[in-house]
Amino acid sequence: MFPIIRNIDDILSAIADKKEFIVAKRDFGTVVNYVVAMADTFDMTGPDDIDGAIRREARGIIFDNQGKIISRPFHKFFNVGEREETQPSMIDLSKPHIVLDKVDGSMVRPLVVDGVLRLATKMGLTDVAMGAEQLLNVEQIEWLKDQFNASITPLLEYVSPANKIVIPYTESKLILTAIRDNVTGQYLDMSSSPFEAVNSSSSIHDLDAFLKFKRTEEGREGDVIRFDNGEMLKVKNDWYLRIHKTKDLIRFDRYIAEIIINEQLDDIIPLLDFNDRATVRAYEKTFDESVKRVTARLDDLIKVAKDVYGGNKKNIALNMVPHLVNKEDAAFIFGAMDGKDVRSMLIAKIKSDVNNTAKYDKLVEWMQ
Repeated sequence: MFPIIRNIDDILSAIADKKEFIVAKRDFGTVVNYVVAMADTFDMTGPDDIDGAIRREARGIIFDNQGKIISRPFHKFFNVGEREETQPSMIDLSKPHIVLDKVDGSMVRPLVVDGVLRLATKMGLTDVAMGAEQLLNVEQIEWLKDQFNASITPLLEYVSPANKIVIPYTESKLILTAIRDNVTGQYLDMSSSPFEAVNSSSSIHDLDAFLKFKRTEEGREGDVIRFDNGEMLKVKNDWYLRIHKTKDLIRFDRYIAEIIINEQLDDIIPLLDFNDRATVRAYEKTFDESVKRVTARLDDLIKVAKDVYGGNKKNIALNMVPHLVNKEDAAFIFGAMDGKDVRSMLIAKIKSDVNNTAKYDKLVEWMQ
């Protein structure tokens, strides 16, 4: 079912011509991960496409400094209906399977670094992983060490009020979602571990009815259909996808500015939780103050251009523009001399500049 991977050389040739993958050196070894999924990144020509199968394993797979595999997280799997191979008509529910909760946290797995048990996210030792480490007790640490030394990767989901993705968990915990053999990729039995296991339910008999019901649920991310051979499929509900997409839209100030300037904020605000709403409203206030401030500055300069330089563009260019603190102001002054509205010009500039990070950074500086 899954490709045999023993050494980093087993994976490097499969990603050699794929620029979307990175090979990141760390003190503890090397992490192979993808940074963006292109249309063909995870394509496979068929079940015998070994390179394609290996690329689906390059999702934070880790090798030690000698090149030996030491951690194998989940293989890449897809949503029902996302690809040709996962269309409902292609799914054989007669094969043994269970349904697992799709936990909305951060995946972590064990590493032993200089004899010390550590947890790592996709890219290795990170602040998120350090937060997860604080939850471990002595029994769990020893068990994770034993699994690591046996070339087995337990996969845990770290959920916490301090690590909120979409679902507002009220307590911090580590939930066991899978256990994999590092070399074969086989998914192993999870019944004997010192961790809380992910919630599971019985098999599905009517996929259409299951999808119809699950996609209308709220307050949870969704489900994973896991077959006994390790095949998996995701089913996310519409509520989660809508909220997650909304959170992506407000991840950076530039995105929020774009929403504000394009008058989309009224549609976004009802989808946000209290904290996100407060963040957006705070930025909205700052943004409005900046617009008022730069508008007042431009109005003052335009008044000077008219009163002192008689509104003569040549006179303004020769005697006023060289002394401007912000040279970008000149375009607004000349525009006003042609009868253009200052606020309309400003809105047009903001709409143009929020589409590019470098331009946005300069815009923020200019609007100070």
